[in-house]
Amino acid sequence: MDYVGYVDEVNRFRVSGWVADRDDWKKSLRVDILVEGQVLNVVKAAIFRPKLDELDPDATGSYSFNVHFSNPLSMYQQQEVLVRVTGSNFYLTQDQSEIKAISPDPTVSVLRPVAPVLLTTMGRTGSTAVMASLAQHPNIVVAGTRPFEIELGCYYAYALRTHVANADHEKSLATDRITAGENKYQIGFNPYFRKGHGEVFKNPMVLDHFMTNRLPARLATAFREIILDYYEEVARDQAIDYPIFFAEKTLPERDSRLGIRYMFPKTKEILLIRDLRDVVCSARSSNGSAFDRVMDATKSAARNLQTIDAARNDSVMLLKYEDFVLDNARTVGRLFGYLGLAPIVSDQDGMSTLFATHATSVTPAASIGRWKKDLTAEQRKRCEEFNPFLDQFGYEI
Repeated sequence: MDYVGYVDEVNRFRVSGWVADRDDWKKSLRVDILVEGQVLNVVKAAIFRPKLDELDPDATGSYSFNVHFSNPLSMYQQQEVLVRVTGSNFYLTQDQSEIKAISPDPTVSVLRPVAPVLLTTMGRTGSTAVMASLAQHPNIVVAGTRPFEIELGCYYAYALRTHVANADHEKSLATDRITAGENKYQIGFNPYFRKGHGEVFKNPMVLDHFMTNRLPARLATAFREIILDYYEEVARDQAIDYPIFFAEKTLPERDSRLGIRYMFPKTKEILLIRDLRDVVCSARSSNGSAFDRVMDATKSAARNLQTIDAARNDSVMLLKYEDFVLDNARTVGRLFGYLGLAPIVSDQDGMSTLFATHATSVTPAASIGRWKKDLTAEQRKRCEEFNPFLDQFGYEI
């Protein structure tokens, strides 16, 4: 028996990896999941994974495992998690085995971003290129790499909405189901925030005041600090000494945008738009979706963008994709001016590389007006449904 294997991931909720016997590639092995030396699970490593079938001419590729703990490991205790081939002393190779307990961290740096730059748009509008421009600025923190889709603000905006919602015992948690097995990996609306539990307070308006005022304010403060802590770490990792903003994308959905603005009153928002007919062409080229499906999704997002534009104030800047492509230097300069930041010389070589790997047309300029040749006469006729949007933003009709 000549075992080989690796633990890909280990955390409080699951363990995953793969293992095989080089003396018998046809066999799928069983593994023991040990927590603090005790066998907690025994599972067969028999899930097929691409590339593993290339390890040997006889390899089947069915050597992977993915174990979810029925009861997540405690966050309050440090624990060692190991994986061993059942009936042997062979332990799979792993980079990490210790799961640390949570602990307080009293340190808070003053060198943190103060507010987000929110890039609000739909898909296929050049948002990745705009985010790349923002990421070049020494005072803006952008997490990750292309396509820059870390949306921590959106996540906590929806978490905020969930935590301040009225109880719903039919679609969410009920008081007698909090500890049920299916709820160990999710949390719903607080089951005690309903009139049925109003007897807790003599004055029934007390609970209403708590949910409407005190609770959202407390959560917003906590979530805001968590987001800023995250971007402080990102800034330190990227050697950004003076972060002023962090930048994230978001779709033009009400609760995500307003939730982020509630947590960050100084939010700066960029409303990125593009000729919807070109959006349709790009979306179809990118993912091969049917024309009717792309039309429906585009119309829905467009209505939201129109609504945001109609209520636009000094905290929202309108940015056209076409201006960004055809007059990049001036447009990017205007963008940084809106943010109150010093202009920079953008990395055009990097932008060209980004376009080459992410775009669906030969050149940036060729992506403008492509609908005239890419769409059939019937499809162009259907796109007249976009006329209210096109007219509002000054596009050719």
